[in-house]
Parts: sequence; C-alpha cells; structure tokens
Amino acid sequence: MRLTASPGLFFQICATIIVIAFQTTALSFTARSETVINIRPAQGAGDVAHSYFSELITTILNRTSAKYGLAKLHVTSENLTQQRSLKLLEEGRRIDLDWAGTNLGREQALHPVRIPLNMGLLGYRLLVIRQDRVREFDQIRTPAQLKTLIACQGQHWPDSDILEDNGYTVNRTIRFELMWKMIEVGRCDYFPRAISEGYGEVNFFGKDTYAAYDKILIGYRFPMYFFVNKSNQTLAARIEEGLEAMLEDNSLLQFMKRHPATKSAFPLGQYANSRIFTAENKYISEETRNLPEKYWLKVIP
Repeated sequence: MRLTASPGLFFQICATIIVIAFQTTALSFTARSETVINIRPAQGAGDVAHSYFSELITTILNRTSAKYGLAKLHVTSENLTQQRSLKLLEEGRRIDLDWAGTNLGREQALHPVRIPLNMGLLGYRLLVIRQDRVREFDQIRTPAQLKTLIACQGQHWPDSDILEDNGYTVNRTIRFELMWKMIEVGRCDYFPRAISEGYGEVNFFGKDTYAAYDKILIGYRFPMYFFVNKSNQTLAARIEEGLEAMLEDNSLLQFMKRHPATKSAFPLGQYANSRIFTAENKYISEETRNLPEKYWLKVIP
C-alpha cells in the first residue's frame, strides 16, 4: 500500500524543519559569540567582598554589551590564593580577570585598569579585634601605641609590606579565614580591614566574638584595581569604559552604598571623630599617585 502525504502536510513538515534549523543555528551563534570570562572563587565563605567584585564585573559587562558583545562570568572551581590567581592571569592560563590591591610588581606583570574599584576606601583600614578588647583599644591615642601590638595580614598582600615599612609589627599567613582564628586565640591583636570590607566580614564571622573597631583607622593611598593579562587589551578597554561610565553617572558610588559588602561604610560622616594614623605607601606607581581626584572618596574632608 502506498502512502502519499498531502501538499499541506508536506509544507507544514518543511516549515517545521526550517524553524528547527533556524533556532539551532541561532543558539549555536549565540553560544559562539558570548565571551566567557574566568575569575577566581571566593577565598572562603567569609570572603564577602567577592560578591561585590563579581557583581560589579557583571554590571560592567552588561553596560558594554552593545559595543563589545555578550559576555558572562565563570567562577573557577579551583581553590586559589590571590597570589596564585594573579600568577595564572599573568601566564594567560585559566584566569582572565582578577582584582587586587595594586603595587609596582603587579602593574608591571599585568595590565591594570587604573580606576579604584571602591574609590579609594581600600586604603582606610578599621581594626578587627576581639569584642572583649574594645576598652583596651579605646586607650590607644598614637600610632606608636598601636605599633606595640601585632597585626594579622596576608603573606603576599601589599598591605603587609606597607605596614611593616611604617613600623607596624605584622604576623603573615596564607589563608584568609585563618587570620580570624588567629585574632580569636590571640596570635595577633588586630586585623586591619578596609572600611568597605570589615563590617560585612565581622557580621559573617560573628559580632559576638569580633568587633569592627573604627575609632582608629590606618590610612594610606591604596587602590584596588581590576587586572587583565597584558595581551588582552580588548577586555581592558571594555572594563575601563564601563567603569568610567559608572563614575560619570554616579552609579559606582550608588552601587557601593547599596551592596551588602560595602554599604556599612556609609555615610562617611560616621568617621568624623575617628583617629586616622596616616601611613606612606611607597609601592604604588606614579600613574596611581597622579590619578584624578574624581576617583577618590575622602573619609574625612
């Protein structure tokens, strides 16, 4: 028995095949045209600042998609220290974009996007201390008094070099979360954290144990930058354009005031009675020293 399809059914089948083929091609094109940008994971559950930077990157990528095309973030599953992540970025392996406090070595090895990601607040350091030591720290009036105590810091953080150069005693370690334990057990006395980081971290690790002590701030010029591999000029230009646009329309400041990791640093008037112990940072480049004033927030005018 011979089956013959009607002309209407034949055209319907052909139309369906064409639609499926078009959708498949469109999906394939979208997949090919969407840039994947690999970033490091958080340094631990308490690294609340990670969400700030990853969401900031996403905002920038969305704002620049009309010019540069679609892009999405991929957080690598590798457990990376900051130093290891920056090394992989320099080598062009597995990491496409990272953020870190800047120094001369990092600016020479990588391409820095020289726009401070938290408008300079990284360089204002409150002191994370044990709650039961607040009254002790209330008695500190001078940098010399604070220098008799021990600060916790990262092994490869530029802050460690800055503090030591300025006469502070530093106990260095590799793992971020270990520093909190060191405060708790008394292996160091305080943990300097940026005012754009410290409050959220104390909330995470426990306000019953830790205090974000902001009656004393250690202040030095120290911006956080996005870094890319030197060969990735397109991504560098894209990030720079997105950040400049956010500065111009004030949305970067509003992002900082709104994000859970940074909003507790505002209003800046809360530091009017804080004692600021100024330190010198000799590890920044001339380009960083001479950045326009519009990039910097002043905690105390």
